[in-house]
Amino acid sequence: MITDIRKTEFGIEGKLYSKVFNTEMEVMIDEEVNIEYAQKCAEHFNSLNSELVETICKGAKAYCLDFMEMAENFDEELTIPVNSETPPLEMLKCFSPTLLIIEEPDDENKIGYKLECCCDWEIEHGMEIDILDNKVVYLSSFNDYSPWLEYDDSEYNYINQI
Repeated sequence: MITDIRKTEFGIEGKLYSKVFNTEMEVMIDEEVNIEYAQKCAEHFNSLNSELVETICKGAKAYCLDFMEMAENFDEELTIPVNSETPPLEMLKCFSPTLLIIEEPDDENKIGYKLECCCDWEIEHGMEIDILDNKVVYLSSFNDYSPWLEYDDSEYNYINQI
């Protein structure tokens, strides 16, 4: 449940305790979004099923491994304990959501939101996870996209690599 809901110069803000990730996080809600819809999004996020969590972890692992390979190509060494043998759920130790963003929905019958996450491998840009209708539609560096976009098969959308 979103608490401490207040209107600010940036829109509607609040706080949420994530049961799945065991962390307190901020919530940003577009002004056009009704609070009832926002609470449904928060409830969905707080009750992610194990299959969806594993999908997120697999995407995060693909992103991490690719980023580590790119860093190697630039002679940078990352000391992250992740390799191809790392079990996907171990990735939960390497990233954490910090912000739940709820935009005006294209269809109020569908739950859609995005997460901004900090992650051990990409400190500068972090990670974005967009979820729509109980499916991860985007997972990559934080680009402030939207769960309501039409996504293609981009190699940089790591959910396509699992």
